[in-house]
Amino acid sequence: MADTLFDTTVFIDYYREDPSAQALINEVLEHSLKVSYSALTRFEIWIGISSYEEEIDYLGILGPFEEVPLTASMARMAAGWLRNLPPRQSEALFRDALIATTAAERSETIYTRNVRDFTRFYANVQSY
Repeated sequence: MADTLFDTTVFIDYYREDPSAQALINEVLEHSLKVSYSALTRFEIWIGISSYEEEIDYLGILGPFEEVPLTASMARMAAGWLRNLPPRQSEALFRDALIATTAAERSETIYTRNVRDFTRFYANVQSY
């Protein structure tokens, strides 16, 4: 099991050569962190890909990390978190809620640029 879960922002920022994201991923590649990501992250990346070359690059970036599938219990937990929010807000945050449930069920720290959105659901969140 991993110690840390990377949100989609880490991979996108790494691809865009953000120094903070590159430093974080380099830590992992040097084997000082065990990292996972939600299957939903792969979805979020795939819907933003604009070329075959970009897809190949992301396959290489995601390769060393553990992909965690979404489960029924994760769906139930996220729905519980979102149930009392206004519909617009719930729709805007459902992906973050599902990613947060992945970390919550596995007791992993989430690394993200979207700290505010994730801390609505889960307290163990770090910016990079």
